[in-house]
Amino acid sequence: MKKNLLYILLFSLAFGSCKKDPTEPLIGNTDERLSATLAEYQAQLVSAQFGWKGYLLTDNKTPATFLFNFNDKNRITMTADYRTTSAESSYRLKALQKPTLLFDSYSTLHLIADPTSSVFGGTTAAGYYSDFEFAFLSSSTDTIKLEGTFNKSKLILIRSKSAAESSAIFTVLNNVAATASKIRTYFKRTTIGGIECEVKWDPAAQILAFSYLDNGSLKTVTSNYYVSGSFVTLYEPLVIGTTTVKQISDVVYDAAALAVNGNINGSAIQIKEAITPLKLDVGAAQRWYNQMFANSNGTWVSDKAFHANGLDDFCNFKNVAGYQTLWYAGPTVFGGTSEGLIAFVNNALGAPYALSRNPFGINSGIARFTLGTNAGTFTGTTAIAQAMTAARAILYGGATVGSAQDWYLIPTSDTGKNYDMVRVSDAQAWISWRPR
Repeated sequence: MKKNLLYILLFSLAFGSCKKDPTEPLIGNTDERLSATLAEYQAQLVSAQFGWKGYLLTDNKTPATFLFNFNDKNRITMTADYRTTSAESSYRLKALQKPTLLFDSYSTLHLIADPTSSVFGGTTAAGYYSDFEFAFLSSSTDTIKLEGTFNKSKLILIRSKSAAESSAIFTVLNNVAATASKIRTYFKRTTIGGIECEVKWDPAAQILAFSYLDNGSLKTVTSNYYVSGSFVTLYEPLVIGTTTVKQISDVVYDAAALAVNGNINGSAIQIKEAITPLKLDVGAAQRWYNQMFANSNGTWVSDKAFHANGLDDFCNFKNVAGYQTLWYAGPTVFGGTSEGLIAFVNNALGAPYALSRNPFGINSGIARFTLGTNAGTFTGTTAIAQAMTAARAILYGGATVGSAQDWYLIPTSDTGKNYDMVRVSDAQAWISWRPR
């Protein structure tokens, strides 16, 4: 009996030693799985013969386009739309909270994240709120989506299919910007899914916005975009009625129609010139005027001055030595009851210069600026005289006393603090204002 019990005990021990440890992972060790995943990502990055097209959108909505070439020695070469000379640096993949791509030596990418504003502009201590460490969000054969680990920048990598595609990466971006700028009017219209939309297209900031009437109220949806091949792709899909817009393809200018043609979800669209807003905010002009007195020193400021006839800084203020910004100043600056536009230049030119004092009025939501008798005279061939004369002609529509021009005031921020001022007669001249 004792012998039988001994056999049973020995058999049980032997059987137990053959059972798998229940604590052992069924699909392998976690570190091993992470290492395998990182190796797969690295192999994918290296495998792109013609490199990866990179599309970055920083946390403050600054867009940038790159061409990245990764090798198996953890080295990378890159060019960007803001620096097209090729530069080599290093990269590595590491398991942080998620598999992460680290650009771990100073590179072209680091410029827009540099916290020293004198290096590449941006905000002191923050740059353009970009990143140089990116966590993998998703991956397919030809597309990798990543997110910055600190500022949550978006980075999309798309495999380039040919040397020609790689060499054209910045050209196609510039071509789309040139195509968009051929529509000379501030207001633009299209129809999407049977709904009439006003289009706001900003090629410099790479922003597309569509506004449409929803039960009488103006509704606006907005997204940044990037350009890859023949596609203008939105970072965030936009819903207009029952239509979801993810990208616009085949963007070309139609000179005969004075319009930009494209395709959304297989349906042709045409973005046309318009000279009136889809719905005028009739209270905006008065709010703009009232807000002037709430601003510091009763002043509105424009960084780019007047855009007109398809040209930024139409009046060439950039040619004025020391020029900084253009102002619209109220009575608290000039005194009396008149307002006027002034250009702020350096003290060597006797800053500031008054463009003119002028009566200001509002009729049915439209602002009217009238050239007053105390407008001042700007003569000669100096840069400041020519710029001032050109600006006065745009603002008032003429140089004689009593000349007047009507303008729309269009709010451009949710807070109501920024406005665009658009010429009513043809919508081909405008200026953007921000509080001083």
